[in-house]
Parts: sequence; structure tokens; C-alpha cells
Amino acid sequence: MNSNLWFSIWRVIIVLLVGLAGMLVWHLILRGMKRRLKESDVSGERLQRLTTLVNVGQSIGHVFIFLIVVLMILHELSINITPILASAGVVGLAFSLGAQTVIKDYLGGLLILVEDQFTIGDVIAVGQISGVVERITLRATYLRDIEGKLNLIPNGDIRSVSNMTMQWAQVVVNFNVDYEADLERALHTLEEAAHLVQSDEKVAPAIVEAPYALGWNGFTDWAVQMQLIAKTQPGKQWDVARAMRKTALELLQKEGIRVAVPRQHIETESK
Repeated sequence: MNSNLWFSIWRVIIVLLVGLAGMLVWHLILRGMKRRLKESDVSGERLQRLTTLVNVGQSIGHVFIFLIVVLMILHELSINITPILASAGVVGLAFSLGAQTVIKDYLGGLLILVEDQFTIGDVIAVGQISGVVERITLRATYLRDIEGKLNLIPNGDIRSVSNMTMQWAQVVVNFNVDYEADLERALHTLEEAAHLVQSDEKVAPAIVEAPYALGWNGFTDWAVQMQLIAKTQPGKQWDVARAMRKTALELLQKEGIRVAVPRQHIETESK
């Protein structure tokens, strides 16, 4: 081999090593940022959002470094990259026309991150699918549902999303009481249950505003509907709801007030 070929090979090796070093340095920088975020005073939604942006930045950085390394290697091999870049523009245009769905997914992912619609750790509902956000990329959102299934949802398909763990949440627990029951006493019992839940040391930190009871909230053909309502910390509404149901049911049973259930009466004519 002539000296020029060996020189080109060594330059390609150096470019590869520099590229690998660049990826390693970028990875170490972002890992340090994650560590500093965990050790800082930042918490809650802001911490989740920053962590998500760092994860996406890691992927984008690796792709960017990879493209630079490829172009530099082509240049070292004396391959004219100008026609390649020009062809890439034409091919990219044709490819974009046939890959509109992918482009839509990436634009959707970018809007999700910029607008802070949800972050890793949030509980969201997209259509008929709900669960905890485990991962967000520019292309897709990964949801882990209550059955443990990991659902991959393309960001371009997310037209409407319900975030159940942003800023605050509200618990609404419905109770059905017989028409024959003492409704005033039932309402007083639910108010007492709300007071007991607020006094519970395990649940109280999750409550933002004092729970309260609403009576005669609705009627059915078999019951009067009443409600217990409480404003809670995001993500804590399910714990508070369980405590409210348990406490209210125990007090209603203690007071001898029956929770109504649908009943059917069948009458037969004797011949």
C-alpha cells in the first residue's frame, strides 16, 4: 500500500475514535446533568420535564455526532460529498412525501416536549389507553397500563390527552342511599367521614383542600346519590379516594344506613 492510503486509513481511525470519544463525553455530560438534577432543589413536574429533555437530548446528540463522523470519513476517503448532499436533499424530499406519518410523529413529539403536555412519571389517558408514562421520544410515547402492558403510542396519533397528575387532582366518590333512609343523617355521616379522612395522618399530606359532602346530588329510580369531594396533590387522588370510600362505608354501616343497590321485583299472577 502506498503512504497516502495508509495516511487516509489512520485519519479514518482517528475520526472514528474522536467520534466515539465525542459520544462518550456527551453521555457523561448528560449523566452529570441528571445527577445534579436529582441532587438539586428541583422537584415535581419541573424535574420530570427536565429529565425528559435530557433523555431526548442524548438521543439527538448521538445522531448528530454519528452524521458528522460519516461525512468526515467520506471526505477522508476522497469521496466528494457535495453530490451526496445534493442527492440527499432530493431523496429527502421524496422520502418526506412518503413518510409523512413519521414526520407527523416527530413534530407531535416536539410539541409535547415544548408545551410540557406531560412528562415521564405522569398518569395520562390517550383515547381508550391509560397508564404511566415510562418513556418519551420524538417518535412515540410509551405507556405502562394497570395490567403491566407497555403501550407504544405514536406521537402523531395523540390528538387529545388527559393528564391526571398535573398541578392538582380532584376526587369524586359517589354513594347511593335508599329513599327510605334518613337522608339528613346520611349526609351528616358523610361529612363526618370527610372530617376523619382529613385528620388521618397517612392521607392528610395528600389533601390540598378539605373534603366536603354533597347531598341530593342526583336521583335514580332506586337511590338518592350523594358525593364526597376532595382536592388532592397530583397522583395522590387514588389513595385519598380509597380512604374516603373505606371510612364512609364503615360509618354508614355503623349508623345503620344502607348503601342502595339495584333491585328487581318480579310479580306473578296465580291462576
